[in-house]
Amino acid sequence: MAFNVRQASLSDIPAMIDTYYDAFDGHPFLIRVYGPRSKEMDAHLAKSMESEIQDPNSRYLVLTELNSKGQENIIALGKWLVLTPTSPPSPPLALPAEADVAFVEGFLGVIIKKHKEIMQDRPHWYLDVLGVRRGSRRQGAGQQLLRWGLSKADQDGVETFLAASPAGVPLYEKNGFKIMEQVLLDEGTRLETFMVRPAKKA
Repeated sequence: MAFNVRQASLSDIPAMIDTYYDAFDGHPFLIRVYGPRSKEMDAHLAKSMESEIQDPNSRYLVLTELNSKGQENIIALGKWLVLTPTSPPSPPLALPAEADVAFVEGFLGVIIKKHKEIMQDRPHWYLDVLGVRRGSRRQGAGQQLLRWGLSKADQDGVETFLAASPAGVPLYEKNGFKIMEQVLLDEGTRLETFMVRPAKKA
């Protein structure tokens, strides 16, 4: 199946929100931060995605395929961050009023802490988001978004970092990532694996 990877534009945001909710259905972050889908949550996510697309550190990608009418459908999302000691700070995460703040502090707080501990101030590419629609999985969509960033990191000659769910670990190991540390999050119900791929030459 022919897929196309390109950088997201602001006009993609409505379709990106559809893909986000489908790809991360059941994820604790989606449940505890955004909750059931509504017009208010769509508006909040749209504003957040607009900020992320415009972030100079961010490379927000969409992976598309053509439907039977020749129209482009977004079936996967990937967000890479390009980080160096001199990178400007990324915009802070804006939480909806209904968000479980204690969960966010415990969940994202640990990820932020481990990211800093493991990578310190070394320049690297960070895979922050990777999500594929449920009906389009196991067709290579996630692999293409992953390879896009890995090739860029190799061009820069730097490491890559990510935090993986148990389901994602085998894919990342096949692509050269090594497990650095594993931590139980969300009251011991979710195992998060912190992984690094060594720098390579393109």
